[in-house]
Amino acid sequence: MKKQILIIACMAWAAIGWSQDYQLRKTNSTVKVEGTSTLHDWTLDAEEMSGKAGVTLTDGKVASIEKLNFIVKVEGLKSHKSGMDKNTNEALKSEQHPNITYEFARVISITDTKDGQLIKTGGRLTIAGVTKSVYLDVIAKTTDGVAFQGSTTFKMSDYGVKPPVALMGTVKTGDEVTIKFNVNYSK
Repeated sequence: MKKQILIIACMAWAAIGWSQDYQLRKTNSTVKVEGTSTLHDWTLDAEEMSGKAGVTLTDGKVASIEKLNFIVKVEGLKSHKSGMDKNTNEALKSEQHPNITYEFARVISITDTKDGQLIKTGGRLTIAGVTKSVYLDVIAKTTDGVAFQGSTTFKMSDYGVKPPVALMGTVKTGDEVTIKFNVNYSK
């Protein structure tokens, strides 16, 4: 009898799923910051990032997210133009606040789509030492680990960041930026 109960419990556990821990895989992940200026549009690529996730999969789909974060090192944001990189580091106060972080707080809903699963989430985004609540709609795919793709747009000034200027104020950066991400987590 005890053996049968144990077998039934194991089958139920397998059917329901359990949280598994994943690490951000840098080689297959991208985070880009896009913005405008009076001279041209610009993009910063995150070359240094890390993160962890605790996700429950059931039947190859995300059933729940227990924890998830990603961290981008400010000095790892590269435009491949040294002047812009320096202005970015200064504007984001990289010496006092070396990281931009996102910390997942909750799942609002999960819906199956043709592209994967649309997961509406709430979390906290910290930039230059200022933390704000954000809502992100992400597409999740579970082919090799778990991948989350999405974007968010906001004003730098909302985080106390003064948009950079160059050439004695003749080139001004727009206040609004978009962060686009495709972050992959694996065991």
